Amino acid sequence: MSPAIAAALALGSAYAAVGAAVAIVAAATRTLHLAVGPILVAGVLVHLVLVSPAVGVAAPVALLIAIGVGVLLSAVLGPVVLDRLPTGAPALIGLVVAAGVIDAVVARTITARPVVADVLVPTPAIADVDPAVVAALLIGVPLALGCSVLLARTRWGRLVRIVGGEPDAAVALGRSPGVVRASALGLAGGAAVIAGLLAAPLVTVSTAQAGGLTVRAVAAAALLGTGGPLTALVGGFLLGAAEVAGGAWWPAAGAEVVVAGVVVAALVVRGDQQRRSWGRPW
Repeated sequence: MSPAIAAALALGSAYAAVGAAVAIVAAATRTLHLAVGPILVAGVLVHLVLVSPAVGVAAPVALLIAIGVGVLLSAVLGPVVLDRLPTGAPALIGLVVAAGVIDAVVARTITARPVVADVLVPTPAIADVDPAVVAALLIGVPLALGCSVLLARTRWGRLVRIVGGEPDAAVALGRSPGVVRASALGLAGGAAVIAGLLAAPLVTVSTAQAGGLTVRAVAAAALLGTGGPLTALVGGFLLGAAEVAGGAWWPAAGAEVVVAGVVVAALVVRGDQQRRSWGRPW
């Protein structure tokens, strides 16, 4: 397997994982999780600080703590932000503000420096494929598929779709829409941290990249339309391939330019359709 194809598959797997979780949040809230990038960065940096020689926490324990940070940061955005917005206010506004706050706190309390991460799970090279690529494929793809199964095949997933479409129906069933939204957000936060740790050996992860990581996660979820986690899986692989191709074309900035072009094209072609399908402004 060529290095370019391997890199595309690895990045695509990571983007697909977090994109699938973002798609679940979209199903529950009818909005895009624009704070997912800073949450991803926070979890990754917490993990790397904990496993550093200066702290020395065991890797499995550090991973659980980092995932917990992602789950907590994301879940509280439900009761603290989304559930408190005035009627008719676009939820994206609240999430953008929350993203800025999380990003600033992380930059001041953990680190704003780029970091170099080891492979999340020690994985042998297979057919000369980099272990980071193998780990991303073995974890990222099943994570995205698991999100799809949760949304489509479980009682919780049906409740998520009910809350996203008709919150009053959930209340009639004795379920709290706020709790359901928080659980969907929490799942997205935990998945984002795992996806970030999969991508960290391949791309730079720091607070400076939080916005770009948000764009990639949201683009994976919405690139082919708001079709759910399975669509996000395909979108993630397409985005990973586009990023690697852009970097090969223009090493200095081609990856960012191509990703931005793909996102803008998707908004131009499908933006109105997505807004209509969700039934209210983002």
